[in-house]
Amino acid sequence: MADSDGSVTINGNVTLSRLIAERRAHPTVDLRSGLAIGDDPAGRMGEFIAGHETTVNLIGNGMLALLRHRDQLRRLQQDPTLIGSAIEELLRYDGPVQRTARIPSEDVTIGGRTIARGEMVMPFIGAADRDPVQFPEPDRLDIGRADNRHIAFGWGIHFCLGAPLARIEGQIAINSLIQKWPKLALATDRPEYRQSLTLRGLKALPVSFA
Repeated sequence: MADSDGSVTINGNVTLSRLIAERRAHPTVDLRSGLAIGDDPAGRMGEFIAGHETTVNLIGNGMLALLRHRDQLRRLQQDPTLIGSAIEELLRYDGPVQRTARIPSEDVTIGGRTIARGEMVMPFIGAADRDPVQFPEPDRLDIGRADNRHIAFGWGIHFCLGAPLARIEGQIAINSLIQKWPKLALATDRPEYRQSLTLRGLKALPVSFA
């Protein structure tokens, strides 16, 4: 839960920003101290917020995509070793985060256009992951897609710290569902989405098991 100062409450009584400050003032031999202090000041952990909703949306959006593309679903059921590349393709095809926001600390020119220092820009991750220059046939779901360098988890210093965990959770959840219930099918043609301009996820995914 966010506090009035923008920090995040952990276990109801400790805020993340205070925990980072505490570790910087009194470091111990643990992961949080290592992230808070770091060898390079530029690489130190700042105050941030994260959660489980994006992983939930990865699983929901991924299952919807597979159930709508039965050929790819059958392919994965027949060859579970494809689950790693399948998760990457599902992240690219219908990722849980569609856009983000950045404010450059100095003037930068991209594609012939200059973005001034302090000017907010709003990159659309979902659009970038359907770029035909980077991804041949970008609107086609291919769980074996090679060279799948999507940006569903961000990039560079903004790369998601929880990406490895999200990948593992997605692999386990989706592989378990499609192997345990091989006849899983959609129970509706129009599932309802949550109302958000940034996060993309379903309110529910009605399915049948017959």
